[in-house]
Amino acid sequence: MNLTRGQRAKIADLVPGGQSLILGVAAEAPGLVIDFACFGLDAQGKLSDERYMTFFNQPTTPCGGVRLETPPGDTTGFAIDLGKLPATIERLTITAALDGAGTMSQISRGHIRFMGASGEVARFAFTGADFASERALMLLEIYRKDGIWRTCALGQGFNGGLDALVKHFGGTVAEAAPEPPKSAPPKPPAPPVNLSKITLEKRGNSVSLDKKSGGGHGEILINLNWTMRAGAVKKGFFGGTQSNAIDLDLGCLFELRDGTKSVVQALGNTFGNFFGPPYIMLDADDRTGTRSEGENLRINGKHWDEIKRVLVFAFIYEGTPNWAEANALINLKTPDQPEIEVRLDSQNNSLPMCAIALLENDGGSVRITKLVDYYRAHPDVDRAYHWGLEWVRGRK
Repeated sequence: MNLTRGQRAKIADLVPGGQSLILGVAAEAPGLVIDFACFGLDAQGKLSDERYMTFFNQPTTPCGGVRLETPPGDTTGFAIDLGKLPATIERLTITAALDGAGTMSQISRGHIRFMGASGEVARFAFTGADFASERALMLLEIYRKDGIWRTCALGQGFNGGLDALVKHFGGTVAEAAPEPPKSAPPKPPAPPVNLSKITLEKRGNSVSLDKKSGGGHGEILINLNWTMRAGAVKKGFFGGTQSNAIDLDLGCLFELRDGTKSVVQALGNTFGNFFGPPYIMLDADDRTGTRSEGENLRINGKHWDEIKRVLVFAFIYEGTPNWAEANALINLKTPDQPEIEVRLDSQNNSLPMCAIALLENDGGSVRITKLVDYYRAHPDVDRAYHWGLEWVRGRK
């Protein structure tokens, strides 16, 4: 079924059973960064419980009735089980908001579609021609009327971005950190240059570590360290307070010479193996930044010939994304080789995941390339670097 703007339908007429469905959302808009969210609203159309806003930084509701899940071919998506929603949630509104410059008129085409067990069952399509200078959209709503769940294709433009939508629905937007005073004291002088260390300054900078004569590489140690934050601050867009400590996780994607591909990380307790395949191991999960040695990935360099490539990443598992404040960096140490340093600069505080560096087997040498690209989640990194894994939600 093709839904037109303003058209209404019963969920049960679209999806058998009318309870469990997936909404796939996509928008083709070169140069734009669009955030999608699902607001769970009460009978007055208000976000009375901030935990029922589902978006990239809060991927599921407490009841599990709405969670992020992206169908193949879509930009994002929401898996919805209406039967799990509490009685206080009367309406789900799917929105889109720009992060950065631009307007919604730049969308070439987009859609929101209903997915059932047998595939797509209904679609609401839209283009930028439907909008002008708006920076946010209310795309579609699912609402309860007379005990029956229904839907309406909205396609309604909205001035302002995601923060304006939150305020519109009665939520509280967290205040931005105050700007430093104009008369701030001068920065301390830079430390002396360490000639035994190589710092990869720019994205794309590479360095190769050759095997020493008569042996392999020995242990390749990749250390992540960051600055601990203390205190209680507002989380996300809302006014509730909680610990502001960052839980920054180190991990990697790997590909072996035999084609084996997977991930090593604390999430899902996939800590790897140093002495057997994949010959990569994560030694600890530092949840606050207080562990003096940080987190370490250890690669068994004696088996480097069996490894094709390793993509090192860091992921903010808990805490407000603020890469600049975290001041994170990785150091790569190999016996009898200069230390390699990569800082997580060029920060994007709206994205909780950073692809830091790529290690490639270049004829037996270890070629290290600085990436420092920011993403929303693991599947986005996977797609960007063509890993081809299937992802499910994990926890630790």
